[in-house]
Amino acid sequence: MARDTRDPMVKAIEAIGGRMVKDLPDHPTARQLQGMVNRLHGATEALDRVMTNRNPLDTPDAHALKVAKMARKLDTEILASLNQSGRIWGEGIQAVQRRIDEKVDLRPDAFATEIRGAFRGLDSKAKAALLKELVEGNRGPELAAIVRAPSVVAGISDKEKADYEKAIVGKHAAAEIDEQEKLGEVFEAMVVAHRAATDFAKRLTDPDKVATIERGAAQAAAAGAAFDQSLQ
Repeated sequence: MARDTRDPMVKAIEAIGGRMVKDLPDHPTARQLQGMVNRLHGATEALDRVMTNRNPLDTPDAHALKVAKMARKLDTEILASLNQSGRIWGEGIQAVQRRIDEKVDLRPDAFATEIRGAFRGLDSKAKAALLKELVEGNRGPELAAIVRAPSVVAGISDKEKADYEKAIVGKHAAAEIDEQEKLGEVFEAMVVAHRAATDFAKRLTDPDKVATIERGAAQAAAAGAAFDQSLQ
């Protein structure tokens, strides 16, 4: 079996693309992000092939300059890909959030002030019992009257408000919360892949080396022009 001589970053991007949707194999957003990473892998692999297979007609300096120019272009494409991937992920997360909001309505209604007033009049045990009842019954507007109000008027701490809001969403939109978490993992994998591609491209565009080659080429061109002028 032939040894895989590809750059480690190229192999890493390929591996990330291969496993990033394992928990969301049929999710449209996850699939789109995987497609972006797979295209990124194709671009880095193509550049890696050019880098390791110099045209015999190119001098080492000419080859290095060719690779550097391609890497600069790749670096621009990576940034565009990252921005597009971020938009895809954001739209996917928003779509899930809309489904959560449909299942759990946490918008206070017209009776919010009265609900808070009655709630503050309860003792701590009765407050806990009522909050549990609101969570269990998915009574979002009533719960929102309390948990979406400042603590000074809600009658409970910020931590308690956050805990009860998390509880009602977790109970009645558990699948969507899980989906959001898994999309977060897909997003992290996508970012790591783009970071690997950026590192790969940057490594091939050493500014000092490229500048030295370009200066040498300019000097050679100037010397050639001077020689041609001397013959006239």
